[in-house]
Amino acid sequence: MTDYQKTGYLLEDYRLFHLRSDSGIRPDYHYHEFSKILLLVSGSGSYVVDGQRYSIRSGDAVLIGSGCVHRPEFEVGVAYERIILYISPEFLQRQSVAECDLRECFNGQHGHVLRADEAQQKVIFQLAASLEKELSGSDYGREILSNSLLLRLLVQISRNLRKNREQTGLMEPKNDRVLKLIRYMDAHLAEDISIDALAEQIYLSKYHMMRLFRKETGITVHDYLTQRRLLLARDHIRSGLSATDACYRSGWRSYSSFTRAYAKQFGTTPTGRRDTAARQEETFE
Repeated sequence: MTDYQKTGYLLEDYRLFHLRSDSGIRPDYHYHEFSKILLLVSGSGSYVVDGQRYSIRSGDAVLIGSGCVHRPEFEVGVAYERIILYISPEFLQRQSVAECDLRECFNGQHGHVLRADEAQQKVIFQLAASLEKELSGSDYGREILSNSLLLRLLVQISRNLRKNREQTGLMEPKNDRVLKLIRYMDAHLAEDISIDALAEQIYLSKYHMMRLFRKETGITVHDYLTQRRLLLARDHIRSGLSATDACYRSGWRSYSSFTRAYAKQFGTTPTGRRDTAARQEETFE
């Protein structure tokens, strides 16, 4: 079985990295427990998020929610400079208000890439630069001002996503059928999803459907469902459900299979405490 890898970890509310490379990057598909913003300062390539492939260029913002399976694709020799922000889900929830849910820009509703116009890009990148400068210093009020700059950046991105629906809509996945499968599975995780039923959704034979899904996403249908159901079960447990209820409400049919998969993925049993020492080596994309 091919596993998605959870990479990186975050002990603070957020972290910022400014990275440059030209050695190419094409890691395995993976996910994070935090949300991520990537601002592409220079270069061009692709980003795949939940089966949806985007061609990105300088000035674009890539928005990846917690648990979204993704990978960047940049070729050797391309000057790839980016600002990356890791943001904890708890921070986003804590800072949200009724009329402004800061998690909205990561849910994929308006796409996972913002291609703003020149004026919008200037505002976004200026805010990111100010945040980077503030975080690198130690002046009085650093934390308060940094939080303020990050909130302004998140609101600015969300406003632009809402305004630029037509523009983000131009960045479609290479294969609409695969995107339809992903959306169907995400909406029916708690149900018994058969390969035959999935194939019927896109009017292909099950063998053609499975080959197409793996070609476009790099993983199997089974692995995708396993990962999504594990994440859903973990959310249920965190909300107060028992491990048994979380198992069956997440689409698992065998509790023993669930506990084995959960321990393998998260480094602890569903009934145990989260082992903060069991972390993947941190990677930066």
